[in-house]
Amino acid sequence: MNFEYPDPEKNDENDMNPDWEFIKQFRAVQNTTHTINRENGWWNQRWQAAAVLREKGIDNAPNLAIELIGLCHTELSEAVEAARKHRQQSWADAKTKDTMVRELTGTIVRIMDMAEFFELPLAEAILEEIKANAERGYMHGGKKA
Repeated sequence: MNFEYPDPEKNDENDMNPDWEFIKQFRAVQNTTHTINRENGWWNQRWQAAAVLREKGIDNAPNLAIELIGLCHTELSEAVEAARKHRQQSWADAKTKDTMVRELTGTIVRIMDMAEFFELPLAEAILEEIKANAERGYMHGGKKA
């Protein structure tokens, strides 16, 4: 399926497109997430390291991406721990730290932070992935896992 991304200049058309509303809202939250993390100092050392390496002609982007993906993996591992430690009835408790939903959300927040830094169109990619999954059919044609 070929998906056309909404043109921000065509506001009237976009207002009638539910995908555009999702993209706008998601982008705003993604930007806010990254802004909070920058303001809280989580990017200071990363910027300093990138500047030093850039002066030496070294592209730090792959290593930085790997570091950030590792942090996402950590959040998912914490979700595994939440599944082991807590009864399923508590998994959806969004107000309590270390619950399943909070650890999964931590993963999403880290992904949003990374996507904003690298200027990745995460909201658009989510819609593309959902559409691709819808077209794959039952168990993607018989895959076992």
